[in-house]
Amino acid sequence: MGGSRLLLAGCVAYGLFANHWSRDSLGALEVPLESRSPYQLTVRQYHSLTSIFFIPNLIVPIVAGVIAQRYGASKTYAAFFALATVGNLLVGLSVLAGQESAFSVLMGGRLLMGLAYEAVDMLPIGFMAPRFEDSWSTTVGMLNGINRLGSVLNFLLEPVLYRTGGLTLALFLPSLVGASGFLTALIAYRIDTTTSRTASTENQEEAPTARILFTRESVGHVPYLFWLYLLGGACVYGAVVPFWFVGAKHLQLKFGLPLEAADALLLFPEGMIAVIAPPFGLLIDRQHWSLSKRLKVSAASLALIPLSLLCLAWLPLWPIFVTLALGTAYALAQNLVWASITLVSPSPLLNLCSGLTGSGLNVLPSFVPLLLFTGDTSIDLTILAAIGGLGVVAYLLAVRESLSRNRTEDAPAAPCQAQSCMMESMEMTHGSSRVQEASRKSVDSS
Repeated sequence: MGGSRLLLAGCVAYGLFANHWSRDSLGALEVPLESRSPYQLTVRQYHSLTSIFFIPNLIVPIVAGVIAQRYGASKTYAAFFALATVGNLLVGLSVLAGQESAFSVLMGGRLLMGLAYEAVDMLPIGFMAPRFEDSWSTTVGMLNGINRLGSVLNFLLEPVLYRTGGLTLALFLPSLVGASGFLTALIAYRIDTTTSRTASTENQEEAPTARILFTRESVGHVPYLFWLYLLGGACVYGAVVPFWFVGAKHLQLKFGLPLEAADALLLFPEGMIAVIAPPFGLLIDRQHWSLSKRLKVSAASLALIPLSLLCLAWLPLWPIFVTLALGTAYALAQNLVWASITLVSPSPLLNLCSGLTGSGLNVLPSFVPLLLFTGDTSIDLTILAAIGGLGVVAYLLAVRESLSRNRTEDAPAAPCQAQSCMMESMEMTHGSSRVQEASRKSVDSS
């Protein structure tokens, strides 16, 4: 069991690594894609590649969760990875398609990758959590750190690949890495289906009941605290994720950095997650952080993100220190999004809340680049800073709501409530006695 568990974790870790490498492959290539054949994209076309990648994830995580409840998480995971593989291959082959169709092929590939991206990231929770109950937070931290290494290596190596082999190599190699994750997804599916676990069997038996949770009525039972948490988390992603796709260009134009240096600085937001996630998850577990403490740290770390973005946009500060601060703040806030979800979600609605979270985190990355970006990168970064400020307000309101909920739960029951409970208990006792008496009479008469 131990060996298969580690192999399963290794397969999932590589799949997430490959998924994130291929996701970010265009972030370092904005200038070449806008100026080199066969693409010669406009600024709006380039931003549309970002939006079409994230827009499907407004709905897909919830749909993927429903499918996983019926057919199993590992099977659904492998199926979505197959879809991502087709998209990756289209992106890699687009450079050979010719100028008339290159953008269309590239767009189609990014669409398929986007349809699978968030599902591939979230679905392993369903078949990994039962096997790592004793160290789940640490496992999440490790997986989170490894998948971010994919983004870090992409930012480091994409300029080298472009300089060595042009757009052909810079697009095709990340696509092959992304497609290779499908092999590990198949292995993970095989391990999951052949490993005998009582918990797995019970989850399959409960799946039909769980599907009932995904209804319009059940959304009304999601607490107000969850929506505040979700707004804060959405602003974390909304303030930083679009920065990946304009940050390299901004650093080149405003600070005069070469492409390699600009992309190296962009590794900080993802790179700090790779460094911070594992020990931070372990710290949260060992110190048993309360929800209020997690939300306070979320607000504090998120507050540093808009400050960093405004400094990059308007101040002549050396960008290495600012991007380092941005990356550290994002690493803390991003980890707390997933470390807190079980505490803000009612247990019977955890699957629904997970799907809502996966979808909600993609709202701003989907629409901000397409609808709000102006082409002036300083203004664009200011827009992202405003989004971060909104998230800070949401988290502070969530702290107040959490403390209020704790006071309500800790308050002693009112006398009338206690008396009511006693009366109900007495009625249940008398009712049980009447049933027993009726049963005895029935036996005597027979």
